[in-house]
Amino acid sequence: MSITSFLKVIGRGSKGAGDLDRNQAKEVFTQILDGNVSDLELGAFCIAMRIKGESVSELMGFMDALQPHLNLLNLGTRPTIVLPSYNGARKQANLTPLLSGMLVSYGFTVLVQGVEKDQTRITSHEIFKSLGWPILKTKDEFGALLALNQPIFCSLNVISPALQKLLDIRERIGLRNTSHVLAKLINPTLQKPWQVSNYTHPEYPEKLREFFQLRSANAILIRGSEGEPTASLQRLPEMHFLHANANEITTPEERFEDLSPFLDIDAISTASVTEQILSGQVKCPSSILRQAIQISTMAGLH
Repeated sequence: MSITSFLKVIGRGSKGAGDLDRNQAKEVFTQILDGNVSDLELGAFCIAMRIKGESVSELMGFMDALQPHLNLLNLGTRPTIVLPSYNGARKQANLTPLLSGMLVSYGFTVLVQGVEKDQTRITSHEIFKSLGWPILKTKDEFGALLALNQPIFCSLNVISPALQKLLDIRERIGLRNTSHVLAKLINPTLQKPWQVSNYTHPEYPEKLREFFQLRSANAILIRGSEGEPTASLQRLPEMHFLHANANEITTPEERFEDLSPFLDIDAISTASVTEQILSGQVKCPSSILRQAIQISTMAGLH
């Protein structure tokens, strides 16, 4: 099936493009995920959405289309935090594994879901490997890994091979696409955990707020560090806690002057310092400690 009629709506540039409604967005993304569009149409869709940006109705429709392509995990009654890790570290150490370890120490099950590798950044997956922490390879392993009481890394390729395929187009055209936005919004479970959703662009908080409220999700919005869902070493941005019942609480920004315990940012060095912090040999950076405490407090476990 051709998606030309949809391209005519979204492909008129940043000022002339229109938004698809939820049903249209579901239809076009279903065709894409099912592999029913040509490479030319797919490239046009990716570029058009990159220029235009996704509306809330489009995000809802895209996620509706994605649902049948998700391998959802059963958490039972465990209180859980989901941390999307799709950017990795480039200038500073990747603090997502450290945050996940701190949250586990406060009684949460923590799923870090993301990509395995990035040619220019240090991914959480690489740090998990260096730490020897659980990495989910198939959905069937999940129950056994839960019993280990450690953070669990879950690759997008396990959660949704179809979305991973779309994400990989970045290597061919050199630009991120809608799949990168959607991947960060996935709830990979059958329950309603707390999903941390980090953003970079200032127009995204309102879109994300509306998206999560429409999906009756528990979400934490934060302007993360280098695209990861954590504070930086110097700053814990304000966090917006959106409850599934529509209640919202915002915590204020905090600043810190801690010296970095991470002298290098490669995976092995980051894993080593992370392990030392979690074992109490090295002081935890105040920003990450405060983020973990605030999340735990707002979720009722601290």
